[in-house]
Amino acid sequence: MGIDADDAELIESSYDELRRFAAVVAPWDVDPDDVLHSVLVKVLRNRRLGSLKDPQAYLRRSIVNHINSEFRRRGTRRSAMHRLGEAGSGVDPYPSDLADLLRLAPADRAILYLHDVERFSFEEVARLVGMTAGRVRMRASRARSRLRDLLIEETEQ
Repeated sequence: MGIDADDAELIESSYDELRRFAAVVAPWDVDPDDVLHSVLVKVLRNRRLGSLKDPQAYLRRSIVNHINSEFRRRGTRRSAMHRLGEAGSGVDPYPSDLADLLRLAPADRAILYLHDVERFSFEEVARLVGMTAGRVRMRASRARSRLRDLLIEETEQ
């Protein structure tokens, strides 16, 4: 079964925007194209994008969910490796200011990206990530506080 022409057009028109979003939400070593591809395959197996009320919001939420699952898988693997005594070398694999963002939860990175970079209102962000506007505001505030604390902590060391 092939992809519907309307779905193909929707994917083509929003691919770059969704890829940028996946790049912000995903860990540094996960290819955003792989994330987006996995999400699209999973979504298109179950439904047509044209049948959704807001396909882009649905896909963004699916990207965040996919990344959350990836974090859980990695955490399980990391725990197992630690128990086996094979913990990593301690070298930061992505030494830059962006590494600080990776300490935030994927949903928090998504919220900050959509609001601060893409300039969506909190109400629009809430719709895109499937939360209430109040919850989005709270998570953005807490994420900024966490980033501030991390940066202060690093400068004090």
